[in-house]
Amino acid sequence: MKEGNYISAFVCIDELQNIMDIKIRHDQTIALWKYKNNEIELIRYWELERISGIKMHPKAFYNKEAFFLLLEDLLKEEGLTLSDIEAIWGTPEIETDISYREWVDDKFAFHSFAHLLTAVCFENKTPLDSTILAMALDAGPDSKFEPDAYEKLYYSACVIKDGTVEYFSVESPARLWSYSFKKFGLREGTLMALANATNVSCDVDDDTWNRWLSYEFVDESTRDYAQTIVNEIANYVDLYLENNSVEFDDRFSSEDNKLSIIMKIVSELSLRIVYRNIDKAIANYNIIPEETIIALAGGFALNCPTNSAILDKYKFKSFQIPPCATDTGIAMGIGLGGFYKQIFEERVKVNLSSAYYGEGCGDYTVLKEKYPDDIVSIKEVAMSKFAELLNSGEILIWVNGKAEIGPRALGNRSLIGDSRSVSVKDKLNVIKKRQWWRPVAPIIMDEHGKNYFKNYRSTYNMLLNLFTKEEMVDKIPAVVHHDNSARVQSVSFKSNPALYELLSEFNKLTGVPVLCNTSLNDAGEPIINHIDEAIKFAKNKGLKYVCVEGRYLIEMNNEKHSLGKDEAKFDLRSIEYFSVPSHVNIDEIMREKNPHELDLECLTYYFDNPNIFGNMSLSSYEDSLKIREKTNAYVGKYKFALLR
Repeated sequence: MKEGNYISAFVCIDELQNIMDIKIRHDQTIALWKYKNNEIELIRYWELERISGIKMHPKAFYNKEAFFLLLEDLLKEEGLTLSDIEAIWGTPEIETDISYREWVDDKFAFHSFAHLLTAVCFENKTPLDSTILAMALDAGPDSKFEPDAYEKLYYSACVIKDGTVEYFSVESPARLWSYSFKKFGLREGTLMALANATNVSCDVDDDTWNRWLSYEFVDESTRDYAQTIVNEIANYVDLYLENNSVEFDDRFSSEDNKLSIIMKIVSELSLRIVYRNIDKAIANYNIIPEETIIALAGGFALNCPTNSAILDKYKFKSFQIPPCATDTGIAMGIGLGGFYKQIFEERVKVNLSSAYYGEGCGDYTVLKEKYPDDIVSIKEVAMSKFAELLNSGEILIWVNGKAEIGPRALGNRSLIGDSRSVSVKDKLNVIKKRQWWRPVAPIIMDEHGKNYFKNYRSTYNMLLNLFTKEEMVDKIPAVVHHDNSARVQSVSFKSNPALYELLSEFNKLTGVPVLCNTSLNDAGEPIINHIDEAIKFAKNKGLKYVCVEGRYLIEMNNEKHSLGKDEAKFDLRSIEYFSVPSHVNIDEIMREKNPHELDLECLTYYFDNPNIFGNMSLSSYEDSLKIREKTNAYVGKYKFALLR
């Protein structure tokens, strides 16, 4: 392979998909790689939601020209042009070759292998030198890599041992969670939190567990099984509550209590499915967990209680989970697929060393001129000043360096507060427009972790759920869940120098090396990318202090604003890259591309299933009738399947 720069792009490009907001790929991303001197290095990772302001960015580019306009502007910031790029992988309309997926066993959907490679290679420069059990646990593939993706095995795994790699199929419980989201209307993370937020539960007999566990979650049938089981669990809980006296948690509504019970069962079922995967792998491949790294990716890998339970039960040597475990990581996996021969045959090193591959925060030196009525002052201060503000009860907007990748704020685009104060946690939930019971995460100096949490393991990307020691619960109540657990982020000087220094100064001042950390965004919006957006956020939310690069304190003129007010959200960001060109007559395009006026559900099903509709044309009246018929049959079977 020629040395140079490479692009992997997990995006969609289509005129009709753009105009009608037809959602085929979500969490679209673009990655810039450099291959030089026998090392593969990720240079920059662009999550399109951070650029557009559209949460989980599912919006297609209008055409190839729109994609390349954005790419050219992004590359310009890196001192590059399109002529500096050796190849583009990942999206049929713009990829220059398909070598990134030619090595994949045809039984599997490539989407899953993309997840799997991120688990294998993240923070492991030479994976073939390790013993690794890796599993990709997501909801399912997408059909843009292969038109018959939904006819393949959905979930891949591998064992790396003695320098060789063996791939095999596993089960994923993630579809249980994606169906629950659609059925109950709460995101998977909120459902996970609600499961742990109450003290209410119900008994499930062994026969019922065995019936639910009799299903095997490996391919397209998973969609049917997930719907069947979640509906059965909901009915089971209804019947149980009718026939048994259950004391509800009076802090929550009856509906929340019931939903918490349902999601506790879903959580336990999910865990048993993952255990089944691991038990089979241990038996089939003679794995000794204490000598093995467990590597996980896919959206389910963000389930912190499950990750911790796996480590506690099997005593794996260590764990590898990328911060972009969701589909935000697919562009990374595409790139690793492009370098597959170099990594797994030539043993070239892979440099995926941190979570901070996003864009920088932007130019803060011109902010006073841009926002003269909103900014009182911008001063360079010592880190101890930030600690003093936190100690006084202030909530700080913290913008530092390159943005973290993935859906969780890891201390570079965060709201930071005092972990000792429940009122601070309550204020954070008001600011974020979240339910009162939603916990915020603790960030802790790594060397102090064992003093605060049982069975402490370093978790720099906030991927474990640890139980707080009894004597420490009252010291950090803002970050402790109802069951005394906490979704911890460890911080070392190496992992995040500025954040570590802030924790160190707060510890000197208070004797507590723990702070609250939650993502810097409003409800339903992506994490903030640039400093301008942070200033607008502070203005809209009535926050007084913005901290930049761990050095500069921006004081806002917010005396007249109320904390967390429900004013208009900050606008969509660089939406022009994803808009219909001004010269285009949308009505004319719609008449041309969708002459028989198929609705959003029909078009989503059509574009997402080329294996079914490959020979059918939207311009054909007879085909449009068939598309409607097939869509109605599908929605009749899967009520929520096309809700995106």
